[in-house]
Amino acid sequence: MKIADAVIAFLFVLLIILSLCLFEGGGNEVLINASGREYRYPLSENRIINVEGPLGITTIEIKDGDAHIISSPCPNKTCLDTRMGNTVCCLPNRVLLTIGESDSEVDAYAY
Repeated sequence: MKIADAVIAFLFVLLIILSLCLFEGGGNEVLINASGREYRYPLSENRIINVEGPLGITTIEIKDGDAHIISSPCPNKTCLDTRMGNTVCCLPNRVLLTIGESDSEVDAYAY
């Protein structure tokens, strides 16, 4: 490997690290849909939220700018460990968490 190759590799790694630090993604609030209701909470305030679903109470924790399910009455408990992008869901208890920006507008409706 030549010096020019090493410099290019170093700059590439530096660019990746900077992009991860500057563009974390995510959002500034969590949108919770449960039992036909919609709740919005800022991610800047740590809190515990209990929402009612058809199976019972699902407990959601907002901590350090992130939100996740910490307790659910569903049988498999996969919602405690699973995240799909900025979405966490408990399908059996019909609870959906979406992390995003608070000033987002609806871009489409599906019927």
